[in-house]
Amino acid sequence: MPRLNQGRQRGIPEMMLYKYVPFERGRQILEGSAVSFTRREFFNDPFDFPAYPQEPQGDPVSGFFANVRAWAKAQTWAEHTGILSLTRTAANPLMWSHYADQHRGLVIGIDAVAAGLTEESRNLIPAQYGSVIYVSRRLAAPFITPPETGIAVGSTYHFPHDHYEKLQRLFLHKPLCWSYEEEVRVVKCLKGVEAEPNGTPSGSFEIIRHDGRATCCYRVPPSAIQELYVGLRAAPEAANVLVDGAKARLPGLAVHDSFLETGSFSIGFKPYGTAEETAVAHANEHA
Repeated sequence: MPRLNQGRQRGIPEMMLYKYVPFERGRQILEGSAVSFTRREFFNDPFDFPAYPQEPQGDPVSGFFANVRAWAKAQTWAEHTGILSLTRTAANPLMWSHYADQHRGLVIGIDAVAAGLTEESRNLIPAQYGSVIYVSRRLAAPFITPPETGIAVGSTYHFPHDHYEKLQRLFLHKPLCWSYEEEVRVVKCLKGVEAEPNGTPSGSFEIIRHDGRATCCYRVPPSAIQELYVGLRAAPEAANVLVDGAKARLPGLAVHDSFLETGSFSIGFKPYGTAEETAVAHANEHA
């Protein structure tokens, strides 16, 4: 699992994770201090769906009903859970191309601890347990670890340690071809979030509806958004406006500009400066 580092202030633990987004989506995150939890039906990979292993049965009829039960449980989990997909690094060229609008977008660094994404009482899978496992085939064998407690399918809001093997199979297994993402997931139960304006055990969500899709936006403390990386193809004027506004709302935000490293296929970063700031710095150097 990702390592919890000591925080920059007062020894508070921190866990920096990153979200690659198109420019406009990044602006919404910065202005609203909110991240979205997505239901599986809206994922771009159709294989990314909860799947229970087949239960060994002694006769065809029992096997049929066992498969029906497994299908129903998988559907219930998919309907009532949302996933926040994050990653460990801001310098992945493939991620910039695929998720940040071909380097025109942004990467936002979030401290998962400060954002409440590591709380075991409010997350079905907290960030420190959410490292994705990349596999070449689905595991069809029954679960090995016997749980000590029961679990409410589709309505469990906390992290049940004794069901971790099951949760890994359901939510954290992805095809091997996606391994470049280095994904870390946070999974929340979304049951009741649209009917309970005052929140559920998972927290309070703002529901935004667009084109028949309900987006569950989870507000995080502004101080949890600690880093911003601007894509090397981002429109300069729009980026300057966005950075100025983000710095005003988030005083502790560290902002970085992107560039291509010389002699390698790597993305480098430097402190972000608007054209005006760069001109002033240049003038001071030659004063």
